[in-house]
Amino acid sequence: MTDRDVPQRRAERQHGGDERGGFTHGGRRRSTSASWLARAAGVGLSAVSIGFVLLLVFVLETGGERTLFTRPLPMRIALALPYLVGALTLGTTVGALSAWRYRYWSLVARIHQTVLALLGLVFTWQLSTLGFLPS
Repeated sequence: MTDRDVPQRRAERQHGGDERGGFTHGGRRRSTSASWLARAAGVGLSAVSIGFVLLLVFVLETGGERTLFTRPLPMRIALALPYLVGALTLGTTVGALSAWRYRYWSLVARIHQTVLALLGLVFTWQLSTLGFLPS
């Protein structure tokens, strides 16, 4: 090993690269960690909630009252999304609670995750009140 190899090896250790396969081992470990799953649930909750509202408005605007009775495929997809919102809300809430307990992230990130979980709980409650979810 020469003096040139030492800084390169040091950089590989800092950035997660190793000789056993690069970044794949770290990616597998990261995708099963609790902090990564909590953030993924929060991102999924945001995306599915916005997608539900946009899809429902789009279907009702394009099909009119007829879509309430005939239930075309886009309407059936829209009506299935609240269940996914409920599951992701549960995951986000559990992730926020465990982030506070085990201090996964900074204070700002934990507050952000908690606000996201609270908004998910309120949105899920509204979906249940409006009849999109069983009470």
